[in-house]
Amino acid sequence: MTSPSEKSRLQNAINAACAVAKQQGLKFAEAVVLQDRSNLVIHLQPAPVVARVATTTGTVRFSDAWFAKEVSVASYLAAAGAPVVSPTNLIQPGPYQHNGLVVSFWDFVEEIDELPDATIVGQTLRDCHEALVDFAGELTVFDPLNESESLLSTLISQAAFSFSDSQMLQAVNRQLKSRFHQLQLPIQPLHGDSNFSNVLNTTRGVLWTDWEDTFIGHIAWDIACLIAASHVFGTDREYAAAALNGYGLAIDQEILDLFIEARTFQTAMWNFIIGQQHPDSLERLEGRLCWLRDRFRTAF
Repeated sequence: MTSPSEKSRLQNAINAACAVAKQQGLKFAEAVVLQDRSNLVIHLQPAPVVARVATTTGTVRFSDAWFAKEVSVASYLAAAGAPVVSPTNLIQPGPYQHNGLVVSFWDFVEEIDELPDATIVGQTLRDCHEALVDFAGELTVFDPLNESESLLSTLISQAAFSFSDSQMLQAVNRQLKSRFHQLQLPIQPLHGDSNFSNVLNTTRGVLWTDWEDTFIGHIAWDIACLIAASHVFGTDREYAAAALNGYGLAIDQEILDLFIEARTFQTAMWNFIIGQQHPDSLERLEGRLCWLRDRFRTAF
C-alpha cells in the first residue's frame, strides 16, 4: 500500500511537471508514470514528451545544475548522431524549477519489452564516448568520489550505518582516495552512471539516457558502472562480459578492479538514500556492504 506521504510526493512531482509543461504551451491529456527511482519519469500523453523530475535526487542535489548539464550533454550527443534519448524540441527542454522541484523534458521513445543485446550496449557506450571527446561544456573532474565522501559524512551523522560499517566505509574512502591520487590516466567526458538501467532498448535502437552525472574521468569508470553489479552480486556475469567485449577495449584488470570498488562504494551511498522511499534498495545496500567488508577486511 502506498502511504499518504508517498502519494503526496508523487502527486507533487506530477503536478510540477504538468504545470511547467502547460506554461510552456505543451498540449497533453494525462501524465503517466514510467519510472520512479532517483528521478520520477512521466509520459505526458499523447504528446511524445517525457518529463524528468528530480525527486530523490533533489534531496541531495539542491540546484538545477545537474539537470542543466544533462540537457547540454544530451543535446550535444544527439546533434552528433550518438545513440541517446534527446531533449524534446517541442518545447524548451529546461531545466525548470517549480515548487522546489527541478523538471526537464525529453523525447518519448517506445521501449521494446526485452533486454538490449549486451554487445550492442557496449558498442553504443563506446560510440557515446567517442562523440563526447570534443564536448567543450564545463564539467567537473571525477566528481563521484567527492560526492560520495560528502554523502558518507552526512549519512554517518544520521546514524545510517552501524558503528563498524561506518568505520569500514571511512577506511574504504581513505584507501580509494589514496589510490586514485596516485593514478595518471588519460581522461575525457564520460556518462558517469552507465549502468544497464540507463540504456533503453527502443524501436529506434539501443539508446543511452540519464546524463546528469557526466564528468571528466577515465573510461574505466563507465566500464565499472556497467559491470560492477555483476561482480558484487554474482548475477548476469555473461551479460556484463558481453557488454565489456562489445565495448572492445582492453583495460588493465588492477585498474578496473579499483574502479569497481569505487563504483560499489558510491552506489552504497545511493542505495541508502533511495532506500528511504524504495525499501528494495536497502537489500542491494546490504549486498554491497557485505562485498566491501570482505574486500577491505584488512583495511580497518
